[in-house]
Order: sequence, then C-alpha cells, then structure tokens
Amino acid sequence: MSLDRALNEILVEEGYVTRQELQEALVHRVDSHDSVVDALLRQGKISVAQKLKCVGLQTGIPFIDLKNIKIDYQAARLISQRLSDKLRAIIIEAHTDYVVVALQNALDLRAIDEIADETGRRVEPVWATESDITDKISEVFGAFTDLEQILNANVQLDDAIEIEPDTDESENVINIEEQTDSSPVIQFVNGLVVRAIRLRASDIHIQPLSKTVKIKFRIDGVIRDIMEIPKEIHRAVVSRIKVISGLDIAERRVPQDGRASLITSEGEYDFRVATYPSVNGEKITIRVLDKQGGIKPIRHIGMDQSALQRLLWAVDKSQGLILITGPTGSGKTTTLYGLLNHVNQGDRQIITVEDPAEYQIDGIVQANVNRAAGMTFATGLKAILRADPDVILVGESRDPETAKTSIEAALTGHLVLTSLHANDSAAALTRLIEMGIEEFLVSASVTCSVAQRLLRCNCKECSEPYSPNPELLEKLNLPTNADYKRGVGCPKCADTGYKGRMGIYEVMEMTNGIQKLLLSGAPAAEIRKFARQNGMLTMMDDAALKAQAGLTTVEEVARVIAAEDFES
Repeated sequence: MSLDRALNEILVEEGYVTRQELQEALVHRVDSHDSVVDALLRQGKISVAQKLKCVGLQTGIPFIDLKNIKIDYQAARLISQRLSDKLRAIIIEAHTDYVVVALQNALDLRAIDEIADETGRRVEPVWATESDITDKISEVFGAFTDLEQILNANVQLDDAIEIEPDTDESENVINIEEQTDSSPVIQFVNGLVVRAIRLRASDIHIQPLSKTVKIKFRIDGVIRDIMEIPKEIHRAVVSRIKVISGLDIAERRVPQDGRASLITSEGEYDFRVATYPSVNGEKITIRVLDKQGGIKPIRHIGMDQSALQRLLWAVDKSQGLILITGPTGSGKTTTLYGLLNHVNQGDRQIITVEDPAEYQIDGIVQANVNRAAGMTFATGLKAILRADPDVILVGESRDPETAKTSIEAALTGHLVLTSLHANDSAAALTRLIEMGIEEFLVSASVTCSVAQRLLRCNCKECSEPYSPNPELLEKLNLPTNADYKRGVGCPKCADTGYKGRMGIYEVMEMTNGIQKLLLSGAPAAEIRKFARQNGMLTMMDDAALKAQAGLTTVEEVARVIAAEDFES
C-alpha cells in the first residue's frame, strides 16, 4: 500500500472526510500529479492541521498544535532566529541530551541534522503547521522578550521610564532599533509594537483582568487574542507606554491621550495611545498608523468606476460640501486623505483641522484639535476661514455649530470635506437636518455624500471556489450561480482565509430630484431609494459584486452589512 493511499485511509478513519469526498477529490484534481490530499486541501474539505495530524499517525511522529502550548523561550533560543526562519523550525522543549523541535516537515533530515549540530543534542521532531511555527518564531525572536526574564529581573518602574538620549521630545520620535541593550520592559514593549506591525494590526489592546493581562490585536477589523502576561508587570508596561507617548505616568485615575513616532525595522510608524482607568487597572489602546503606506490615491481605494466619477466630479468643483460617512474604523480617513491628495496640486490653499492629523501631507496646512487650549473643530474652522483657504478639511462635523459653519463655508466659495456618523449616504443628509440645519441649506451646499464600510479580502494564496449557504444567499438576494470563493487558510493569512481589507461604497451626488425630496421633508429611506433608481450603487450592491467576483466571502458581506440593507 502506498503512503498516499494510507494517508487517504487515515483521513476517512479519523472522520475528516467520507469515501465519497475522497472519490470526488480524485475526479476534480487540477493536475493529475496532485495527491488526493492536496486536492482536498484546495477544496477546503480538510485543514492543514488535519492533514498533519493524519501524517503524524501515518509516520509515527506526533503532530503538535502550537497554539495550545507554551514555548520555552530559553530552549527556543538554542538556535538562532536565522536558522529557525531558514528551516521553518522552532525548539519547544530542551532536555539534557535531546531537544523537541516542531517542523513543517518532520521528515526533513537535513534540517534535523543542522539543528543537532547547532545544539549538540539529539533531535526529536514533531509536525506543526507552518503558520503556527511562523507565529512562534515571531513571538520568541521578533516580538517579545522572555517574560520570565522580566519577572526574574525584579522589574522596577525605573526600568520602564528610562529616557533615550535620541528622543525628540517635541515629536516623541524614538528609534527602537537602537535600544538593544535596554531594560526587559522596554524590550518587551518594543517587541509588542514590532509584532503588531508584522501582523498588520490596526490596534493593540492591553486589557487588565483580575489575575492576568490579555493582549489583543485588531487585524483586518477583527479582534484576535495574542497572549497573556502576568499581572505583576502590567504597571511597568503601562508606564513605559505612557513615557513614549508623552503621558503622565503618575495619573491613573482619569483617561489620557497621547501620541508617539517610532522608527522600527519595518519603517516609521505613528502611534495614538489612549488610557482608560478600569477596575482592574489601566486599559491601553494603541492605534498603529503606517506613515509610509497610509495614504492611497483616491483612484486606488477600490471604488466602482461610476461611483468614483461622481465623487471626482464633486471634488473638482471650486466649492461645495462633501460628506464622508460611516462608523469608526470604516476607512473614512483613507478616503478623506485620498481626496486631499487629489486636490493638492499646488494651485489651491488647503487647510485642515483634525483630531488628530493621522498623516502629514506636504503642501497642506494641518492642525490638531486641542480642547484644553480652546481649539475645537468649530473654533478651528472659524480661524481657517480667516486664512484665505480654497479647500478645507474638517475631521468631523460632530456638533451643530461645526456643521453649520461647514455649510456656510461651502456656500461662500470653499470646497469643504468632512466626516459624519450616519448609516448611509442619505442618512448623512437627514442627520444634518436633525442637527438643526435647514433643508434648503443642506440641499444648496452638499454636492456629494459618500457612505462606506470595510470588508476583509479573501487571501490570494489560498482562495478556492466554494458553495455558500443557500439560505444566506437568499437572505442577501444573491444568485446561486456566481463564482464565489473563500480562503481555506494558509501561513500567509495565519489560517484565517482573509488577508487585507477593501472598501465598499455608495456615492450619492446632489441632483435636482434629491434636492426636491430634501425640501419636501422626505425620509432617508425614500431619498436612498430614489438615488438607487437613478443609478446609485448602494454599499450592498457593491459588496454583492465583490463577493460574486470572488474577492470576499458571502459570510463577510453578511457580517458587515446591516440586516436592513439586505433588500435595499
């Protein structure tokens, strides 16, 4: 019996597939040289972990789920990071005369020999998925200092508040690449930041519980547990983060907001830090901002061409109000900065008031809200109007005074860009009316209203055709015969099936018909229905097209789009 056939039998015996599924995989192989197991993987019938569990049974070499074990950092560092990366291997246990090593290929004799030579000990290999090995290598070498080292070092707060000689106090710019000899706490925080960047996290959450502290990352819009750290080092870690972000380390009773710029091996990043005094200690939230890759050209944000043309028509005008609406984390800032870049051609005076300015753009005058000093959106906007602007960005029109001043600016020869919290493009218009702005002022000033959300993209490395749940397709009014795809999980996407995010948009231009509806007091639903009947693509329409094109899953569309929008 061949090894391949034996593995097929084990898959059936373990209940991972049926014999019928084995036969179907054999028939539908892309290449006649492919094994049935590889075909099952591509079709999403089995996972990499399930395959390796069966390979372990077949070879007599066990499979280890690295997600569920605690790595001995001291043991893992018996070999260099370079060798771990090269061999895709991580030592998980070390004994007097042997080491236990997780490998993506536990039969790789060359790798086993190299590790034996490096450690001077016999190697006992185990199977593990490549993505788990990669995560553990990052955890051990690229992300975190050994927690035991921190605890054994008798950590003092002085370790956390060490000030670097190269720190620019006005900007809080710190080069963490030059801090190799710093205290364990500093090394830990630096490693935490680096790992977040490598995993493409948008936010870092340090959440104290009664007996431990959880660290979570928001990746592609979804919170993921990363690790737990002892409660004993929480205060030192918080103090370190406060130091680099310019916060008061002695103040633990009230929330604080700060900011820092760090130079890492991955580039230069800005970090917005917010503290919150919970009953178990201060919770820290860190927003990660890529200074190099944060601003996309407006033509590259993934907007449908017809919608993009409507938006560009509005932004190329010399005056008018453009509204960008959506919940927190929906990509509004990306769209606003893309529009700023589009109009920043050197022939217009562009001034902003933001909370805060997330990215700096050459040629534009940018200012931050500073409520303690009396600089609010409303006062900042009034000051901007005295500075001879052509284009104004107001980070958010969150109160009636700011909204009214924005509209007055748009009616007096200025192009004004602002964001607003509303469910869709029509609701943004009625939201202004609810804030006390008269209907005729809204209809005369607003030239375009954009609503948006973010969907996770299918991983390009492991995306495969699949058949979504028919009930879900019916609920979303989606056809059953489209080329739907989903990621089955691979090392590139950390076995999630998703990598990266893309926007879905609806762009409503102010037409005579919409002006008449506004003046008649029509509700948002009626305005939106009219706009769609006249060619507007809704967010649901855009999401449906992207799912049918295989760019995301039907399940992701259902997760992001509100139920009331399904029949829109």
